[in-house]
Amino acid sequence: MKKRLIILFLLAALLVPCASGAELAVPKEKILEETTTWESDTLRIEIERWCYDFNKSDLRFFVASIWPKDPAQLQTAFAGEQYSKKNAEATSVIAARHDAVLAVNGDYYNYKDKVGLIIRNGVLYRDLDAKPRDILLVHDDGTFEGIRYADYKAGQGEALVAGGVVQSFCFGPLLVQDGEIVELPPSKKYIIYTDDTIREPRTAIGQAYDGHYVFIVADGRREKWSDKGMALQELQQVFVEKGCRVAYNLDGGGSATLILNGEKLNKSSGSREREVSDIIYFTK
Repeated sequence: MKKRLIILFLLAALLVPCASGAELAVPKEKILEETTTWESDTLRIEIERWCYDFNKSDLRFFVASIWPKDPAQLQTAFAGEQYSKKNAEATSVIAARHDAVLAVNGDYYNYKDKVGLIIRNGVLYRDLDAKPRDILLVHDDGTFEGIRYADYKAGQGEALVAGGVVQSFCFGPLLVQDGEIVELPPSKKYIIYTDDTIREPRTAIGQAYDGHYVFIVADGRREKWSDKGMALQELQQVFVEKGCRVAYNLDGGGSATLILNGEKLNKSSGSREREVSDIIYFTK
């Protein structure tokens, strides 16, 4: 009799549906805590700090909306000012050297496997198959284009640069395409965990339909500030709410950093600002 009950229990357990994106935790309150603005003749920035209040934890993240006069104001820079497997500097240090108004950490282009397409400021540095990483392209008119990891094959880089691609990023995954939430690749097929139960500090970038840009930087692993971090699925929702046509995940964790005029706005998960390989920034 006991064996029969055990078998029935196991069969019942197998029939219980697995967790899905539809079951993502819902905050009991969403609070806009602070809004910071900065403006010049050529650049306008609005930064919102949000707190999502869950039952036993908080999530704090920053949403920066950026309206440059010229798409060329979106720039990238390497640690040590060169493409290198070894160079690393704090986001704030690189940003200061380039007089950046607003900056975030980049895609850590040498993270784990050395794959994919790397174009920075119109120069081709690497052109390999993308698998297992989605790619983000930035054209010289400022337009974003997302490419799924299975759709890029090595050898297209020179043609893309000739056609006007000025930046490419290779971390991902792609979050939003054509204004719609993208189905995320399963964790076992990607370089980071993509499950909706995984909460981490995040950095991500998007472009809205009216052409303006959006940075999202989420804090995490900071008790009584932002306890666990943000799920990729929450990132997707916020980008869609902000009217983004394309959105893309960048390096996160301890690297997640948001700098405005030399001041670090977020609270990194570590005791000090982590050194990274590259940044994305806006000039005046």
